Amino acid sequence: MGSEITELVRKAQGGNADAFGRLYSIYYKEMYSYACCVTGNAFAAEDAVSEAVCSAFKDIKALRKPESFKGWLFRILNAACRRQFNELHANLELNDEVDLGRNTDGGISNLDLSMELQAAIKILTPEERQIVFLKIMGEYKSREIADILEMPGATVRSKLARALAKLKTEIEENRKGGEDRETQ
Repeated sequence: MGSEITELVRKAQGGNADAFGRLYSIYYKEMYSYACCVTGNAFAAEDAVSEAVCSAFKDIKALRKPESFKGWLFRILNAACRRQFNELHANLELNDEVDLGRNTDGGISNLDLSMELQAAIKILTPEERQIVFLKIMGEYKSREIADILEMPGATVRSKLARALAKLKTEIEENRKGGEDRETQ
């Protein structure tokens, strides 16, 4: 699939809007899921994805390495998510409820996260969520995450380790609390 994507990128760089549309269809779900997790709001996620896609379409000719398209696209998306998150929380009090891609009809979107994990994710900072989701959902290596988030690779690795430890502790505590309630 890598060579197919590289070819689509080259066509898009040449002005082929259909090729860019195909790239968008390949990455939309992953972009939206990531944006939901980072912004904590489905509407802000949609805005971030739209902003990122428009920006990428406008600037695709500037991409020097077509094989780096996905990382480049997610750097743009990350910046858009940060803007949306800051804008959202500048106007609202921080909401305890994190919307991990819920559809308007109340169902869960393509994110197949357990309720335990959804609850545990609430304890992570937005930056920790970004790192965890880029690693787990995007399957990025720490150096790629470092490029996307513009931070040193060692920082990414340490923040990832701390975030995963926090998640593990939170899930274990939630399970223990559930067992305690069942025995009462």
